[in-house]
Amino acid sequence: MRNFKCVVLLFLITSVIVLGHHSGVMFDRDKEVTLKGTVKEFVFVNPHVSILISVTDANGVTKDWSFEAASTQSLVKSGWRKSTLKVGDTVTIVGHPLKDGRNGALLMRAILADGTVMQ
Repeated sequence: MRNFKCVVLLFLITSVIVLGHHSGVMFDRDKEVTLKGTVKEFVFVNPHVSILISVTDANGVTKDWSFEAASTQSLVKSGWRKSTLKVGDTVTIVGHPLKDGRNGALLMRAILADGTVMQ
């Protein structure tokens, strides 16, 4: 019986860690940002694909924005490929921004230079 309780406790602890990792609580799902910029980095690996773009505002100030996306498998099902974005490409990205105000967001969709919408 003691071993069973230990196994159950270990399962519960592991479950909390896994759920915490996949939490989206850091993103403000009530807001969206739309940013047009130049791709600096496109990392098409698990557990989450990431995109880094440079965005220049109306005052000429350039800031980098980081976008977190789903896993490679999820994006492939939506038509994404490792070659979808290349460094230097112009892209418009829509996402849910970080709640703490840093330059980051959860990717909702990307509009490529040719007008293709990637979800």
